[in-house]
Amino acid sequence: MKRALRLKNLFLTVCFLLIGTAAFSQERTITGVVTDSFKEPLIGVSIVVQGTNTGVVTGLDGDYSIQVPPNATLDFSYVGMEKQSIKVGNQSVINVQMKEDSQMLAETVVIGYGSAKKRDLTGSITNIKGDEIANKPVANPLSALQGKVAGVQIINSGKAGADPEIRVRGTNSINGYKPLYVVDGLFNDNINFLNPQDIESMEILKDPSSLAIFGVRGANGVIIITTKKAKEGQTRVNINGSFGFKAITNKIAMVDADGFKLLYNEQLKNEGNPEYNFSDWTGNTNWQDEIFQTGFITNNNISITGASDRHSFYLGAGYAYEQGNIKHEKYSKITLNISNDYKVTDNFKVGFQFNGARMLPADSKSVATALRAAPVAEVYNKEYGLYTSLPGFQKAQMNNPMVDVELKANTTKAENYRGSGNIYGQWDFLQHFQFKAMFSLDYASNSTRTYTPIIKVYDASAEDDIATLGTGKTGVTQAKETEMKVQSDYLLTYTNSWGDHSLTATAGFTTYYNKLENLNAGRTQGVGLVIPDNPDKSDILDKIKAADPDLESAVLCITSHSARPTGQPSAEWYRHPDRSRTPSVLQLPPAVSCPECRCQR
Repeated sequence: MKRALRLKNLFLTVCFLLIGTAAFSQERTITGVVTDSFKEPLIGVSIVVQGTNTGVVTGLDGDYSIQVPPNATLDFSYVGMEKQSIKVGNQSVINVQMKEDSQMLAETVVIGYGSAKKRDLTGSITNIKGDEIANKPVANPLSALQGKVAGVQIINSGKAGADPEIRVRGTNSINGYKPLYVVDGLFNDNINFLNPQDIESMEILKDPSSLAIFGVRGANGVIIITTKKAKEGQTRVNINGSFGFKAITNKIAMVDADGFKLLYNEQLKNEGNPEYNFSDWTGNTNWQDEIFQTGFITNNNISITGASDRHSFYLGAGYAYEQGNIKHEKYSKITLNISNDYKVTDNFKVGFQFNGARMLPADSKSVATALRAAPVAEVYNKEYGLYTSLPGFQKAQMNNPMVDVELKANTTKAENYRGSGNIYGQWDFLQHFQFKAMFSLDYASNSTRTYTPIIKVYDASAEDDIATLGTGKTGVTQAKETEMKVQSDYLLTYTNSWGDHSLTATAGFTTYYNKLENLNAGRTQGVGLVIPDNPDKSDILDKIKAADPDLESAVLCITSHSARPTGQPSAEWYRHPDRSRTPSVLQLPPAVSCPECRCQR
């Protein structure tokens, strides 16, 4: 009896303890209202339980309701306001009055032809510090903005060194969506020539009030870039470098060879056509695995800066190298940034700035073929040492993806140079006035050469099992583009303040000149030898020696035959008098004449 009573008491004790623990650990509802310094309700204030992902935002009346565990701490945060942390304790209602972040509101941002403090702005301007751009492993500064600015769409293609697609104000017209870039006061169409390490800040202007001064050129938004200049202090040398790797982690799921055969034959059956005979197609290839690689990326920079009360200078140099996600894609860029400012007097200052770059763009290929090519084809035929063609129902539309990736790798070579700079003079007079004159120049030179090789692939349905793609002739095209932009700005600014009021007025005049030149040329192989893939010189002698090493003195003489239908000179083989052997018969393009040679007929 006593034992049963003890067990009963023990059971009741455990039940009371469990009930007490459950009651103690039960979450409570906390409500309240969040207001600003004028006791007006704030909409969209973020309220998060510290150390967790649990959170809510305030509604239209600044009110909120959140479930919290005992001894929780709530974090209240809002743009332009100081963050506040409040312990819940025994409270069930917590009203919070947010305070303005004076340090953030005092920050200076660049707007159009001047600058202003954040607290004085009514437009939508987002400021990005240079440190937020420099700490990203990217070669293009715009790529570092992805996910940092609300409402701005930035899409990186993944191609080495490629400009990302950026929309500041959406797609406003059929003529384009690219924003206007202003680099140290100079209008530009892109900023791929800048080194991310040399950027001091970026301001993104989105709304009409902040864009009005740029007129129609600012319709798609404006991004203002300020590059680094020296600050007062001792001379400093800064060296930094980074490297990393990039890879495709989420490939598009594709059917294997068996699945493709099943689905394709089912399609033919539904169309009333006979099934395709896949007996000769025994491959099972994932073309994405064949074309993709793990890319290497590195950024290296060195800067020297120094300043005194009258003179300041900044020198920065950088090297960036990036491999693409597709094999053989590579991009490199060398940059240089120089700035110098000198105070002639306390009221007069002069200076200059220069940004230069040499870029070698990647010969980028497409992923589309790898997604469309049938997986039933083998990648490579070892017997013939050639890449294989695709099945008959595809080879007329596309080639083996590896043809573009491997056989056409680096057939397009580009070399781009860009130099942008300005000189300025600034004069402060009559206490409240400032006059600034700036002359800017931007020069770009882009060269591109594309070579078309002869490509052969293994094709069991072709004669001798070898097929030649395209026309079977070599070709070369070359393009040269130069662009020069000249801009001058004359600005007069009046600044004054009294009591709690301030006034800034700016009047100015800008001239802008743009000149663009293009030169294009191309040549396709005729009836002679193939066009060599050599941008500097012809390799005729190399071909002669390859055909017969003993014919080092063999030359080709040219005779003109007006009776020929084409009216072009004909090529005939000659040999030097001291050679007794007749050269092998080769079709060669015209070369220099040789009066002392005898024709071998």
